[in-house]
Amino acid sequence: MSCDYTILTSFGLAYIRLAGIVRPGDSLRSLTRFARDPEATPDLNQLLDMRDVTGMKLDVLDLLRMHARKAEIFAPSEHDRLFVHLADTPMARKVAGYVVKSWDKVPGITHRIVPDEEQALDILGLRQRTIEALIQQQRA
Repeated sequence: MSCDYTILTSFGLAYIRLAGIVRPGDSLRSLTRFARDPEATPDLNQLLDMRDVTGMKLDVLDLLRMHARKAEIFAPSEHDRLFVHLADTPMARKVAGYVVKSWDKVPGITHRIVPDEEQALDILGLRQRTIEALIQQQRA
């Protein structure tokens, strides 16, 4: 699985792009990188782009490790956070559903699963209509 992220500090947002077969071990490595990133904070909203996800493979031990790490990184915050999962295929929606369920024990996070980019950005309160426009504006 490929799991990359970009922190868009101007928007208080982490953009996370997942592709291929989602595996808890890969997600755990990405979470660890995120936790060490000086721009990352637990208060960031997240846009999880799952449009290129093709499947999921579960490993129970890695899944438990990932849940423990999430609880450490995303401890309760002063602000509620919004995690929007962009999932436009049946497989992406299925994986997004599992991901949302995996956050059940982490308080202060609201999840939304949406099929298109414009809707995802609108839910996040952003006026840009594409993720690319958001990234370009951050770089400007």
